[in-house]
Amino acid sequence: MSKWPNIANAILFNLSWLAIVLTQSPVIAPLIVAVHLLLHYRVMPKGELRLIAGVTVGGAIIDQMLFKVGVFNLAGQPGLAPLWMTCLWPVFATTLMHSFAVLQNRVLLAAACGAVGGSLSYIAGVRLSAMEFASPLWGPVIVGILWAAVFPLLLQIAARLQDRRDALQSWSPPVRRAFD
Repeated sequence: MSKWPNIANAILFNLSWLAIVLTQSPVIAPLIVAVHLLLHYRVMPKGELRLIAGVTVGGAIIDQMLFKVGVFNLAGQPGLAPLWMTCLWPVFATTLMHSFAVLQNRVLLAAACGAVGGSLSYIAGVRLSAMEFASPLWGPVIVGILWAAVFPLLLQIAARLQDRRDALQSWSPPVRRAFD
């Protein structure tokens, strides 16, 4: 199987992430997500909508909790996670069955990548936005620990959904519809 779709997926994710963080707009960020999802579904197989929706809701809850417990603040003030930050989650979710799929069965490596990558992503987001860590030391550590657990879990969920979808492909259309 060609690796180009996964490379395209990784490039699209990074471009969308950067555009969302740089604009920090409650209007433009959802538009970027819409364009990202349209492009994603032109190249990738269908069937990820539940995963993307679930990751988006779960991620929004995680970010809100991080703001609520004081890991993050906006311009020195406690508050809610901004909409643009929530818009990063569906874009990220599109990578779980594609560019990050190689980590689905490598839990320890996924945990290490989640700890490092999650922290670095939030550090970059903090540096490029009005968002701040309440503690420059403990904020990234807390995010890293959280992502060491969340990333492998999301990859396992994606793998199970992908296996289920692949297994259903050989069934007749009426049987497949019963599982949708």
